[in-house]
Amino acid sequence: MEKSRIIGKEQFCNRLLKIFLFITLLFIQNAYSITPQEIKNLVIRPEENVFFTNQELKYVLEIPGVDLSDVQTQLQPMKEGVTCISSRRLDYFTNDESTGARIEFWFTFKNTGVGEIPPLITRIKGYVYYLPFEKIQVYENPKTIAPRIVVELNKEKVLYSQTENSKKTEYSLTSEVAEPIEILISIQYTTQIKQFGYEIPKDSLFQEVEKYEILTQKIKLNDFSHERIPVAKFIWTPLKEGKFVLPNIRVYAVAYSGRTVELFIPECQVTITKNSTADVELDSEKSPVFAYALTDPLEEDFLKKSVEISSETYNKIAKLRSKEKHSFGPLPSIRKERILLEQSAGITDSIDESSIPLWTVVFILFILLSAVSILLFMCRKKVSSIIVLCFAIVFAFLSLILGLFITEKHGVVKGGSISPVPEDSALSSTSVTAGICVKIREQTEKWYYIEYNENGGWIKKENILLVE
Repeated sequence: MEKSRIIGKEQFCNRLLKIFLFITLLFIQNAYSITPQEIKNLVIRPEENVFFTNQELKYVLEIPGVDLSDVQTQLQPMKEGVTCISSRRLDYFTNDESTGARIEFWFTFKNTGVGEIPPLITRIKGYVYYLPFEKIQVYENPKTIAPRIVVELNKEKVLYSQTENSKKTEYSLTSEVAEPIEILISIQYTTQIKQFGYEIPKDSLFQEVEKYEILTQKIKLNDFSHERIPVAKFIWTPLKEGKFVLPNIRVYAVAYSGRTVELFIPECQVTITKNSTADVELDSEKSPVFAYALTDPLEEDFLKKSVEISSETYNKIAKLRSKEKHSFGPLPSIRKERILLEQSAGITDSIDESSIPLWTVVFILFILLSAVSILLFMCRKKVSSIIVLCFAIVFAFLSLILGLFITEKHGVVKGGSISPVPEDSALSSTSVTAGICVKIREQTEKWYYIEYNENGGWIKKENILLVE
């Protein structure tokens, strides 16, 4: 009897222990499981920050505290242009070592704009939820998008150049005679600007006010950006009534795909009417418009000189410059003769030639002084050796400076015009007066890239006489 009572107590204790363990496990499971309200607040998010067309985009749904076997999903019909490529299901572990279900989706978007995906039908432990996908902004794929010019007129009207995929837009503008029009040129979707050029419009004044960093420092951009990058600012002042178009501005820019694209300013019909406030006086002494034209150095650089220079004149200028370069120092007679000849041809701003013999003498002095310094040091005359060495260093610095100048390649222009690219089909950016001396920076088989008064461009080799 006593024995059966003990057995009954043991069975009762075992049952209590099992009930306690069951309640403990149930509590732990509920502690790590997600609540229905938390499930409703879940959002399926993309992994990337920037999204492009025709590129696979990954979305991730993570449900903590739920076994993967308890989760079933179903996609709803997609909008036009949205395609689901694939999906994947897997377990994942959180930082607190709890498990959960992770479901990944890959989509592509054909069109730009706001990318939307219908909510995901999700069944978790028999309950159905509609979990939303996060909306995204989809941009044109950099591999297919072409650079474009953006023109801002008077800080108000914005014009966009036409690309391969865009529709042609007709722009128009109305202004008055002698009313300055501010033109800000910007660019989008490019990594670098290779060439930038423009033509001076007729019957008007055209001033380059500012060049921005992408031009002055020739920087190269790496990251994709939707922002406009300022390139240059101009002031355009039409001087007569009638129908005009915007000044011809051309840009050679590098697309994100690596190809170089030729861009043109957007077409815009500009109507110039009579000045409503007062008649514009076309007298250079009274009209501020013409006073500005005569005093602006940028305009003078591009205007053709009225003096015609013969082939004999620019050939003689080239020969005098060559003599000046090979003479010992700037001989007054040769230099004076060259300057007078240039002034008679209407050339007032000119560069001097560096002397090759002068550099040779300075370099030889550096070698001799260095040798003397070594000999003095070997004779244990340290003080004298240091003094001579200091003079040697001075001559070394002078020979380096002179060497940089004499290695600079110069040429005398026969005439013609410079272009933004070394191509016969390219529009000329400006005419170059015959007889001027220019710096030659680069060359191809048939072209030189020259610089003169901070202006640069390509000119045919046949139009240049080298100063040798």
